[in-house]
Amino acid sequence: MVPLIVVEGSAEAMATALSEVRGAGFRVIEGWLAQRGAGRVVCTGTVTSAEDAAAALLAAVAGAGLVIHGRAKRDVLDRLCDDLRRFGRLDHRLGTGSSGPVLTADQHALIGLLLNGLTLGEAAAQLGLTRRTADRRIAAARRALGVSTTAEALTVVVRRGRSGC
Repeated sequence: MVPLIVVEGSAEAMATALSEVRGAGFRVIEGWLAQRGAGRVVCTGTVTSAEDAAAALLAAVAGAGLVIHGRAKRDVLDRLCDDLRRFGRLDHRLGTGSSGPVLTADQHALIGLLLNGLTLGEAAAQLGLTRRTADRRIAAARRALGVSTTAEALTVVVRRGRSGC
């Protein structure tokens, strides 16, 4: 599952998102030129117009993940978010400050499925993970968030606005 991230915040928030995807093992490419079958690739850039948004969508069609710095008008960004939801779970980050502890893209994917009502076993199966790997990832996410239960972790993620657009 490739990350789809739209950041409407500071350059620091954008750098944090890029650091997360690199940490999850993705290769980051500046711009929207992704080739089919390129592997674990994330395209990144700033969307300031409908043309930029269309180019980013084409990269998603080619199978690339996206980390977008959203600087376009509200209607363009809203349409972009709506279109990106068709490709998978969208992580839409608002605000200018630091978003708190950093979770990996894999941890976000797992938490996203739990927020959608799947059990940990079902989420693991959907992500192609063993239950043990899913247990380790959710435990690491709990530690990063400074909580002791998965329910608390989900609450923190929702309060931070990481549940999607």
